[in-house]
Amino acid sequence: MAVKFLVYTRWYEFVCELTAVESATHQQEINRQDVLTLGGRFILAKGDRILWRDGTRWHEHVVNEADQDHSEGEEMQYVCEPALMADLRADHIDLCVANDVTAAKALELALGQSASWEVGTVDDFGKNSITFHKMSAYEALLEVAGTWGCEIQASFEMDAHGVTKRKVNLLKAIGSDNGVRFEYGHGMKGVRKQVLSDDVITACYGYGKTLDTETDGVKDQLTFESVNGGVPYVTVEDSVLDLWGIPDGKGGKRHVFGFYENTDCEDAQQLLDETKANLSRYSTPQISYETDIPFADLKGVHLGDTVQVVDQDFTPELRLEARIGAMERDLMSGETSSCTFGTVVSVLPDVYTRLFTAARTAGAGGSVTASNIMSGMNSLYNSGGAYICNHATLGTITANVPLDSSGNPTTTSGTLLATRLSNGRLYMATSVDSNGTWVWSEGVSTQSVVLTDGTNTGTLKIVDGSLYWNDTKIG
Repeated sequence: MAVKFLVYTRWYEFVCELTAVESATHQQEINRQDVLTLGGRFILAKGDRILWRDGTRWHEHVVNEADQDHSEGEEMQYVCEPALMADLRADHIDLCVANDVTAAKALELALGQSASWEVGTVDDFGKNSITFHKMSAYEALLEVAGTWGCEIQASFEMDAHGVTKRKVNLLKAIGSDNGVRFEYGHGMKGVRKQVLSDDVITACYGYGKTLDTETDGVKDQLTFESVNGGVPYVTVEDSVLDLWGIPDGKGGKRHVFGFYENTDCEDAQQLLDETKANLSRYSTPQISYETDIPFADLKGVHLGDTVQVVDQDFTPELRLEARIGAMERDLMSGETSSCTFGTVVSVLPDVYTRLFTAARTAGAGGSVTASNIMSGMNSLYNSGGAYICNHATLGTITANVPLDSSGNPTTTSGTLLATRLSNGRLYMATSVDSNGTWVWSEGVSTQSVVLTDGTNTGTLKIVDGSLYWNDTKIG
């Protein structure tokens, strides 16, 4: 069914339905990208609103860029950003501090200045604290999503004249499961497959909040053996152990252990449930697939949807439940022209992006020599990529060089920089030892870390969600 594009002025006044659209593509990535590109012989003004429906949901975009191609008979091409971004970027928050609040309350505060958007459906993410300081409402929305681990979705209520309500939803997972099946075979053209370096675990310990008791001078943490038959870890089924266990030296298989930690968790049963979910996620290889040509199997899928993957590269064949993390659709044909889906959807969390952006800002100001400390990561983030290893015991490691399955660099030449987030502590490394292993700084739980290149030294820290370099706010 053909998509209809309805045009409204920036003042929400209806103009017309576009009838001369020759091309239309929609690019999306969860919590990151949402771009509508229209081409044809028609005139739109910057700020015009495009309301359209793709068969399941309404979308609203705002014209942001225009390009005229004289060689194609005056054809115009328009790049449109989501209305949610355009509207909330216009609202400013000077200072707002919220302690021990729900995600719904934080969203209400982020939208406090908006005349167009209101709180929609918000799943239960528990309570947390957040500070908005000198930022737009859209930046505040991203802070909420990053702090509570939400996926953002815009929704609309309509009448015969257009949009009557615009709502922001914060969900644990957008999309749906419509039974889509994708079979991958060896050498399949048009598909790039990546098996990530994460360890596959078959058993998992769980740790919760820090307790008042100690063992050998070390503070105890909440565990769940009291509700798990006296056992402090959970295990997979024997069939999974047969696939992903390791030899026990006696002709059998033994478990590969990992651990899950939630220092805010105060309930043993909740900790047990969360640890089981973590084990379920990491008891199969973490794989992503990227298509660059249309596949009939993927026609009609939407962002966040679940895809049942049968990967015939494995023996026996591996069956995975993957999610669509990014995609591009041709709205004229309905084809999914490119798609990224896998067992791991998101890339770098927003906190990493802000960390390195802030470090680049500090370097540009002369506070620290960026060429020696952060240049590797700066260029990496400017180009939109990173090397990541989610290790079952070491935590999340990011670096400006490729990493092996243990999170150590596969090359040690040039500028080196790595960060590791584990057990609520942040570690950094700029060198390796004689064995090629990262030399980590002493982990800090005070949300600050000392950076040095041998000449300049400073402290980068996170306070209430804001970044400071030597006590000067930089991001």
